[in-house]
Amino acid sequence: MSPSVPSITLRRLTGTPDELAALQRVLESAPTYHERIQGAPAGTHEAESTLAELPPGKTLDDKFVFGIYAGAEMVGCADVIRGWPDAETAIVGLLLFAERHHRQGYGTRAQVEIERIARGWGMSRMRLGVLAANAEVLPFWEGRGFALNGERKPHRAGLVTSEIWVLEKSIA
Repeated sequence: MSPSVPSITLRRLTGTPDELAALQRVLESAPTYHERIQGAPAGTHEAESTLAELPPGKTLDDKFVFGIYAGAEMVGCADVIRGWPDAETAIVGLLLFAERHHRQGYGTRAQVEIERIARGWGMSRMRLGVLAANAEVLPFWEGRGFALNGERKPHRAGLVTSEIWVLEKSIA
């Protein structure tokens, strides 16, 4: 990672109008991701959906949507659920950056910070899913110690039918 990459700050988003607008801008600034996962650009209410979607049995108390900031600018976002699918695991539902901020070291820095936060919650494992249609991100996650666990799940969103590959990492 280049030492010239500015430090980042993760801030939990609360849904204020300014935060929603910034989050929507980040989501819309990642068109390649949205084409791969749903076959269409980000929807006009993508930010609200990101803040609201929950896995079965979880509440908003366990959902953490972070704005990832370089200085005052939100350059990315992360969606992390504490204690899912079990009490010792945190799942990263999304780690996304505006495309103009790709390959600058932000993802690695954010992933390290997310792990630090999850350990602070008492989590011993991190988990995430990579959509087969977005397989080009596998080397990023594998390079940070995540490994495919063999679990695969069917996935359909918008125009895209694919499969989710589950990755895990011990953070104890």
